[in-house]
Order: sequence, then C-alpha cells, then structure tokens
Amino acid sequence: MSAWDGLIKRYRMINGLTQAALAEVLGVEQATISRWERGNHTPDLSIQRKLRDLISATLRNDCIVYHRIRCSLMAVKLADRNGRNHAASLNAAMLHGVTPVQLQHLDYRVLFTDVLEQQWREALTVGFFRGEIASVTVVNPWRPAGIADLRYSECCWTPAMLSDGEILLVSEIHQIDEASYLRVRDASPMRITAMDDLLR
Repeated sequence: MSAWDGLIKRYRMINGLTQAALAEVLGVEQATISRWERGNHTPDLSIQRKLRDLISATLRNDCIVYHRIRCSLMAVKLADRNGRNHAASLNAAMLHGVTPVQLQHLDYRVLFTDVLEQQWREALTVGFFRGEIASVTVVNPWRPAGIADLRYSECCWTPAMLSDGEILLVSEIHQIDEASYLRVRDASPMRITAMDDLLR
C-alpha cells in the first residue's frame, strides 16, 4: 500500500471522474490508475507533482469556506447536519458569550429551543443537506452557549459544499428583541427557497 492509493481514489470520486478520465488528465493508462488505487504501485515523482496540484486545488476551496466564516464581520457559524459547529466568527462567539474556538467545537443541538429544533428538522426533511435548498430564513428563540438568558434572532441558513461533497450550513445571525420576534413569529417564522426556485 502507498500513501497515494486512498488520495487518488478520493480525488477521483469527489470530482466525478472515472479512472479513464483521470488517466487522460495525467497522461497515463487507465490500468495504471487502477494499480495506484489498489496500492500495487506508486506514481513516479512527476505524476506525484501533478496529483498534488490537482488535490490542493480541490482542498483550497474548503480552506476558503472556513476562512470566510472565521474572518466574517457578521455573526456567522458553520455547522454540519448534526448541529456540530465547524467554524465561527468573532461576532457569533460574542453573541454566545464564548470564544470562537469554544463555539467552533460546540455540539449546538443540545442548546436548541423547541422552535429551533423544529426548524432544524424541517430543514433536514426538505433536503437542505442533500443540496436541494438554496436558503432557509428562520426567526426563533435560542440559547447562547455561555449566557443563561434566552435570545431571539433572525437567521439565514445557506449551504456550503466542501470538496468531499459534504454540505455544511452557514448560519448568518441577526439578533432581534423579544417584541420583534413576537411580531413576526406567527407570520413567517420560516421561509424556504429551493434550488429549483432559483432556476425559474
């Protein structure tokens, strides 16, 4: 086995390439790709350089997604389908009363209110993490990680796709007061825009 076997196959699968298509890009035979993926052979140094360039271009997108969240001037978080945060801005951490590092490693679902839990389940049901939803706007009460008081917010959830195909949820948070929440909660607590709606 070589260090390249899993990397080559992962790159090919992420980018929807057959062995033959990757072989054409690299200027080798399809059987050579097959041998590399089985770990029977190791690519020579010139091919390794080409593969590093291809793989790093794919992974660069993930770095940009995380960086965008961490350096945002807004209160914004990045979470997976289980509600575990992956990244957070300073303003999001300040709303929660914790540091960005604490917030970025938090399993936030344990702090969901009933309203937020219902909205999250609805987003899962309609296909947010399958790439079928362009945005979800929610208005809800929520519990900060480091502060005891209940807070209220209007959030826009949008998808961010990573190089491995995983879709994460970008949550832009705008804090509102309780009176504002009570005014809008019955009218439009959740608005969903499907990808198909954008194409019409």
